Amino acid sequence: MSSRLQFILIGSLGGFAFWGLFDQFALLETWRAALPLLVLAGSFFFGALAMAPDLGMRRSVPFAAAIAAVAAGLVALKGLDFATGRDMLATDHLVLAMAVLAVMPVPFAVAFGLGGRAGLTDYRVLFIESWNIVVRYVSAWLFVGTALLVLWLLSALLQLVGVTVLKDVLSNALGLWLIAGATLGLGFSVVTELSDTVSPYLLLRLLRLLTPVVLGVVVVFVAALPLRGLGALFGELSAASALLATAIASVALISIVADEDDVEAAQGLILTVSARGLMALVPVLVGLAIWALALRVGQYGWTPERVAAAALAGIMAGYGISYLAALSMGRRWRETLRQANVAMALAILALAGLWLTPLVSPEAIAVRSQIARFEAGKATVAQLPLWEMTHDWGAAGQRGLIALRALAQDDSALAAQLDRVAAATSAWQLEDASFGGPEMLAMLRAVVMLKPEGAAWPDGLAEVLVAELQPRGIAQCGGKQGGKPDSCALVLADLQPETPGPEAVFLNANKYSGDDDVMVFRKSEPAEWTKGERLLISADGPVSISEMIAALRAGPPVTAPVSVQTLKLGRWQIGLLP
Repeated sequence: MSSRLQFILIGSLGGFAFWGLFDQFALLETWRAALPLLVLAGSFFFGALAMAPDLGMRRSVPFAAAIAAVAAGLVALKGLDFATGRDMLATDHLVLAMAVLAVMPVPFAVAFGLGGRAGLTDYRVLFIESWNIVVRYVSAWLFVGTALLVLWLLSALLQLVGVTVLKDVLSNALGLWLIAGATLGLGFSVVTELSDTVSPYLLLRLLRLLTPVVLGVVVVFVAALPLRGLGALFGELSAASALLATAIASVALISIVADEDDVEAAQGLILTVSARGLMALVPVLVGLAIWALALRVGQYGWTPERVAAAALAGIMAGYGISYLAALSMGRRWRETLRQANVAMALAILALAGLWLTPLVSPEAIAVRSQIARFEAGKATVAQLPLWEMTHDWGAAGQRGLIALRALAQDDSALAAQLDRVAAATSAWQLEDASFGGPEMLAMLRAVVMLKPEGAAWPDGLAEVLVAELQPRGIAQCGGKQGGKPDSCALVLADLQPETPGPEAVFLNANKYSGDDDVMVFRKSEPAEWTKGERLLISADGPVSISEMIAALRAGPPVTAPVSVQTLKLGRWQIGLLP
């Protein structure tokens, strides 16, 4: 059988397999087999196509089957902690672990097939094969997209003369899967035949050019830290995510500059110095990310997502320490860096495997943390992630609910909230069920930062804000329902000296437009507050509520006279019109 026919056959079989899995997904779910089989098929066909250009189809199939069997087995084991495969697919960190187990072993399998055990640490082969796989798949999928577009246009043309055969095939799920699979196989075979033309070298050379740019931005960021202060940095939203993403991009660019060996590595002074500069700054980025994550955990406790972020931060810390060690090796820094990259890749594979075993359970860690915070009085009933425990955190969440039920025997508020969670059909319905009650008022006070330090909530103001924000708005202030933590603040300031008592300014960084991002309130009666007409003065640039909140964290709020008294928040001033 010719090489092209082999690729087309394996692609068609993959299309047929995925059609069957998705068509019978509900039935397979009853046997808890849908997701393991999906991972088995995805890993097998991905690996078989990826390895065939270098090992041949006959050798690539057994390697792909072995990788797929291990990945699917671990997914099946982890699936015992969840009610359905759909629940697992809704958990981002588990999807990432499954993808790592299905994809990352493939370059190692190719290296082993080409060089035996010695190939497992042959960085040249591992590096170039990894990028070959990326380029081949991107090229093949571009061909699939182009082919399907052409077929769709041809079907439209044939319909003009009453011929609907092609339209019927494209409208049929099985036909579409088979065409996509066969086209992918054909595209892969052509890309393989033109390996001298379609190679990753052009892409790698272009990506290298970004290294000085990234270094420049990171240097400016680090240099600005002492001027702005860490308080302002961690007042921004998703600081840890941005820092870790930058560290990951830096590691990728450093590896691209070092390339597969010293012959292919960048030799220019600018690129070499840029790569070495980023190597020194990766530990700084990771250290700041760990600090930001630690602050968030201290404030809100662990969640599965924060456990995953901590694991990622640990991996990046490993890269940072390794790169510092490589820098100390002088002219051998590239060689040491390559060895570190192999070791870290194996560490990532090991962590992904452990992530899908009972030895590492982010959900269990999160449940223990949240219950401990509640028992210690650090979290209110409204702050407990009961919906997530019930619907997102698998068996560990169910065990946590049992423990909370035991605590609820002596806590009527907890018992009532647990009953509401059990009766609710959505998170929004749960928030609506608590609307206006003591739990909602307690949640508002818990998730909104109150300034100045030591201030107390004025009587009646929380009730007015609850009515303005509604349950979803309050949940967003706490980082739920699409919002981000620490995104709301309330400032008490004397904006009208002629009237007794302070006025109130509410900031909401979850609002992207409209007048609700900044609201001002004045007291009309001793315990009654009304919404006033705001005055917003900006020196330049668009309004940034997150920057205002960061300014609050960096220092106490102050007022400044204009034609009326205003509240100074960074580059902006907010006032209450008379």
